Amino acid sequence: MVLCGDIFLNRNLLKDSVSSAAGLSLLRCSEDREQLFSICRRLSVSLFVARQAFIEQLTSAQLVQLTNYGKSCHILAILDSDCLEESTAKMLRLGCRGVLPQRFSPKLLRRAVLAVLKGELWAPGAIISELLTDLLRASFLKTENGLTPQEARILELTTQGCKNATIAETLFISLETVRWHKRRLNRKLRGPGRLPQNTAIPPSREAAVG
Repeated sequence: MVLCGDIFLNRNLLKDSVSSAAGLSLLRCSEDREQLFSICRRLSVSLFVARQAFIEQLTSAQLVQLTNYGKSCHILAILDSDCLEESTAKMLRLGCRGVLPQRFSPKLLRRAVLAVLKGELWAPGAIISELLTDLLRASFLKTENGLTPQEARILELTTQGCKNATIAETLFISLETVRWHKRRLNRKLRGPGRLPQNTAIPPSREAAVG
């Protein structure tokens, strides 16, 4: 388990209530990306705990790389504000497995760590439900409109708010290739015009999902 930055967590608390229960060893590192990735390359990191602001500084490609190190490293985000709903949804969309509020109790930390290590999502149920609904709608769009796997991935990243440059970096393709795929998506999904950042199902189709 890697704690990134100056997150205030009592070491004895972690050892007694988290580390022993989950069989984890604890390692702290600074908010230096090179140091973090060096640690994750050398060790089989199963859980990475960091502040929201640090996670938001990482590119989509770096987040994918981070979670692929070790044995499926999971990310637990500590929010920087009390805007729970908006911030939680953003962290989950970025690939975090769990989200804790800015002020959390030792009991809540222990439950979150154990849940995430078991492969569960740790966040308010209403927010998870909303995100699952979005995924079902996106899945319906992909199937209904005959999208290729690459087009489906670009659509998914676009609906998450990723810019063309981020999509290109994440998928290891050129900016022009991204633009070409988006032109095809426009024709398949909405006809002429720009593909919006948040793609929704037309009203006539939304009933079919529910």
